[in-house]
Amino acid sequence: MVQSTTQTRKKGKFRTNVIITFLTISLLSLAVTGVVSLTFVNLIGNSTSDQSSIALENQIQTNMVETAQKTALVINQKLASAEGMIAAAAEELEALFDPSSTYEYREVYYDLLFEDDSVSPAPADNHYDPNYGLHVSWEYSSWYIANTDSTNYNSSYADIPANADNLGRVSNIDYIFRAIHNQLAFRWLYIAFADDGLFINYPGSILGPISDAARLADPYDPRGEYWYQTIWDGNGDMVFVEPYYDEFDGVLLISIGKVVYRNSIPFAVISGDITIEDIKDKIINVEILETGYAFLLDSYGGVVAHPEVEDDEYISGVPNLLNVEVNPDFSPALTQANIDQITSVPEGTSGTLRYTRGGDERILVFTQVGKGGYICVISVPLDEVLESIPRLEARIIEQNAEAATYIIIVTIGGILVAGIVAVAISNTITRPLQYLMDLAQRNVAARIKDQPLSTGDLQVDATYIAKDDEIGELARAFQGMLDSIREEEE
Repeated sequence: MVQSTTQTRKKGKFRTNVIITFLTISLLSLAVTGVVSLTFVNLIGNSTSDQSSIALENQIQTNMVETAQKTALVINQKLASAEGMIAAAAEELEALFDPSSTYEYREVYYDLLFEDDSVSPAPADNHYDPNYGLHVSWEYSSWYIANTDSTNYNSSYADIPANADNLGRVSNIDYIFRAIHNQLAFRWLYIAFADDGLFINYPGSILGPISDAARLADPYDPRGEYWYQTIWDGNGDMVFVEPYYDEFDGVLLISIGKVVYRNSIPFAVISGDITIEDIKDKIINVEILETGYAFLLDSYGGVVAHPEVEDDEYISGVPNLLNVEVNPDFSPALTQANIDQITSVPEGTSGTLRYTRGGDERILVFTQVGKGGYICVISVPLDEVLESIPRLEARIIEQNAEAATYIIIVTIGGILVAGIVAVAISNTITRPLQYLMDLAQRNVAARIKDQPLSTGDLQVDATYIAKDDEIGELARAFQGMLDSIREEEE
């Protein structure tokens, strides 16, 4: 009985070992493959996250540069158009004062007449314009020269033949001034003569106080003005005068002008003022992410347009960027070195820098406008640039988890399949062995009991004998042994 139990226990041991061995090999193989796959998924996911974050930050910064360049292009086109129109007016003025000119005198109007026509009629189209807060004429310009008033402007100046010739010639510039104003919204167009300071202004309007006493007490001479001196020093080149606040009109203006020559000798300065309201609108209305903003600087770091600078703040002059980009304690958020870096950016290129304002790190992108030395700048908080990166990382982590789950499911499925295959393979191997072992035990038991063997116990299953492998060889050898036993019994 003990022997039978031992034999029965041994019968399943080989089959169990085969299954366990196959499962162990399969499990180790699949586990190693799964671990390696998960490791690669994490590595690739982390690498993708890092690269995507860098790419996203670079892309946003590239978009900022493109926005700055497009805004700068719009401003440059406006300034280039204004420059071209002033150049055309300068050519016309030179032609009018050429000895061969076939000009005809037009009516000219002293500036005082536009507000007080009691001494002489004003132009027929003279009217009050709320945009200017003055009476203006779109058909005629006005003229003024120091030391004249309502009592002597004709006798002391206009009645002199040389002066009358100047007024008669320059009156024809009204046509081109009107055409220019209709094409581009110049606030003022004007001419200042170098020899006597005669000042021509379009649209026609008053240029000084109405009171004669005030006029004589404080005469206006354009040759002493900053804009005149700056343009005069340009030696005939087109000059963009730094913006100034016109306190009479309550607007910020940019002057564009050049010197006009007669017989190769400079004799006048012609210039025009354009308001930067539309430029400010284009700058201030630029939207970048949530709280990013744009602003415009001149070549000295002065703030021409900035969402935090109100119009009346320009009364005392153009503020420096150091006094605009400030921290809550009013300390500068930028340094002079930063300003120098911004204002020295070459034309056609862009630059970037980072600075901290109010505890928040910001990205600054700047590019040259191309005309007048102006620089278009965009400032965006770094947090807003990077805030989409956590969402990107979360999405990558989610995808990594999905991939890991898929790998685990595949691994578990592989283990189950391996178990089924292990059982099938073990059956293929152990079933013939078990059959032969049972057949041998029956023969041994019959010999011990000295009992005759049945015919079936002396014949191995033909299926196993027909196998062309080790099992078949073993079956054939076993059949040979059974044949020997049969011969002995016979």
